[in-house]
Amino acid sequence: MNLNIIQQQAIQCIKGPCLVLAGAGSGKTKVIINKIIYLIHKCNYNIENIAAMTFTNKAAQEMKFRIASILGEKYLNKLKISTFHTLGMEIIKSELQYLNRSANFVLFDEYDQLNLLDDITVSKFKKNKLLLKQLLLTISRWKTQLINPQEAQTRAKTDIEHIFSNYYSIYNKHLFTHNILDFDDLIYLPTLLLRNNTDIQTRWNERIQYFLVDEYQDTNTSQYEFIKLLSNKRSDFTLVGDDDQSIYSWRGACVQNFSLLKTDFPNITIIKMEQNYRSTGRILKVANILISNNNHEFKKKLFSKLDYGSKIKILVVENEEKEAKKIIEVINSHKNSYNNKYSDYAILYRGNYQARWFEKELIKNDIEYEISGSNSFFARSEIKDLLAYLRLINNQNDDVAFLRIVNIPSRTIGTITLRKLMEWSILHKKSLFCSILDIGLQTKINRYSLKKLQNFSFWIKNISEQFKISPEIGLKELIVQINYKEWIIKSIKDNHKVQSSLNNIDLFLKWIIEMFKGNYIQKPMNLSQIITNFMLRDMFYDIDQSKKKDKLQLMTLHASKGLEFKYVFIVGMEEGILPHYNGINNDNLDEERRLIYVGITRAKKQLVFTICKKRNQYGQIYNAIPSRFLLELPQDDLCWIDQFNSSYVKNAKTLSIPYLKKIKKLLNKY
Repeated sequence: MNLNIIQQQAIQCIKGPCLVLAGAGSGKTKVIINKIIYLIHKCNYNIENIAAMTFTNKAAQEMKFRIASILGEKYLNKLKISTFHTLGMEIIKSELQYLNRSANFVLFDEYDQLNLLDDITVSKFKKNKLLLKQLLLTISRWKTQLINPQEAQTRAKTDIEHIFSNYYSIYNKHLFTHNILDFDDLIYLPTLLLRNNTDIQTRWNERIQYFLVDEYQDTNTSQYEFIKLLSNKRSDFTLVGDDDQSIYSWRGACVQNFSLLKTDFPNITIIKMEQNYRSTGRILKVANILISNNNHEFKKKLFSKLDYGSKIKILVVENEEKEAKKIIEVINSHKNSYNNKYSDYAILYRGNYQARWFEKELIKNDIEYEISGSNSFFARSEIKDLLAYLRLINNQNDDVAFLRIVNIPSRTIGTITLRKLMEWSILHKKSLFCSILDIGLQTKINRYSLKKLQNFSFWIKNISEQFKISPEIGLKELIVQINYKEWIIKSIKDNHKVQSSLNNIDLFLKWIIEMFKGNYIQKPMNLSQIITNFMLRDMFYDIDQSKKKDKLQLMTLHASKGLEFKYVFIVGMEEGILPHYNGINNDNLDEERRLIYVGITRAKKQLVFTICKKRNQYGQIYNAIPSRFLLELPQDDLCWIDQFNSSYVKNAKTLSIPYLKKIKKLLNKY
């Protein structure tokens, strides 16, 4: 594998802490893979003592496949390449006795968390979804900042903070009492354990003697502390990231973690990978000049040995409908002229709501497209249903799974019956499932309803036994016996949605069977391991990548990070959208600028920005203002098509002020 001098330096820097500032398209994955191989072959590291962390399971799987092609499959089951959450889960399972947890704990996703918080707060919040979501995000933020409920209560200043911290305490007690973990706990609990127990920390320092982290710019407070504690004894680690691509502060990422490295590891080696192998020189020039307006702890400048390339086009249209129509016309014309694929083109936007006009136009033109970064496969109701069945089959104490599927498909078990069962289970401190066969329950629930519950209980136990004998047969029997596909067909009126749901079910079942069987990358798994991996989204990568159809790509700028396309359209380059009004009002323009930088550096050959002269916001039409970021770009490298007059462009910053005030006033009504 060909490596440039800087990449070689990054690979051969072994002793002590190392930060690799890897610019967009500079080959960071190649460096991580080759460094793992170098550690094993040249530095005599035991493969079991190396851990590599990524932020997406897709990235972890791709690394495993690439290493498999070099090292061979015999190494793979020993090598730790996973997400932070997966490693956190491994530590929790290894140290259960110190966490006072039992092995059959339940892992909550966001849906489960919101249901629990809804129950806890119903008397106060009256099922207010916005407050529930805000509470969930606040609890998540406290956990990622390693703040426990007592500290949250001490720090609370406002009335809402006092209310939230109180519910945080109730929520955490409920999780502990019922042997439940949420996703934040997978980092929160092991980090606190490593911090507070030096013996455990020493044990894990011996297990992980070299630590690598991909996408370091996405780490939050708890993950940074996690890294420090796991590498404490030797401080032998390599962090690979790009501070210019830190765009996830809204979910806890701290770009300040770059600055902390200098303080916590003053002897850290810093290596800058600035050669870009993806984009034309002009695209990189525009990106460099834009991002130079940000404050930087470390400065770098991307360069390319590729052609300088064509000018960046700025397409100005009347409104959103014309924007979509014009872009699709341009793509069709360009595709036909150069014999390209639709998958060579990507339309990037700030918010998912912008996609609807493009979808309408693409459907009208009979063009296949794919929207990334919208609804998760695992958020679909049919997948949540089937996963709940598997959870209950695996662990009959999982009350959340029980309540989700006890009446899916309908078993005519009424809400009054379930409420009485819940009251009994709380009184006797048992799970709902285990309470069904209690002597005395017949005094609370009528014989007819109790019989239905008992039949359900016996069926779950029988199907659980089938899974133990043959997981594949058990899985097939599960789907057949509950008539789930037939129920889907009867329940959903839209034929397109029915087919989509059936396809999702087939794909889900295919994944499970493959996980039961295993392959040269992954050992065969049991049901418990499969559920854990699905809950962690460990297997959520495109198994049929090679069979992907030729589809035009639509996605948010956030979802585009890590991807590349020959031709990129960034739409809605207007004040209030890019930069978003939240970024302007919260003095977070640096991150909005980084978001544009990420979008620009996705393009390999050509880049187009679009502006609408008028845009519909919350039912009212406004004169749109060109984004201030366009004024920061080198104008000689831009080609304005149907451009605004020059004075209008130059005064964009001033003109944006009343526009943003109107938008904010409108938003306050909703």
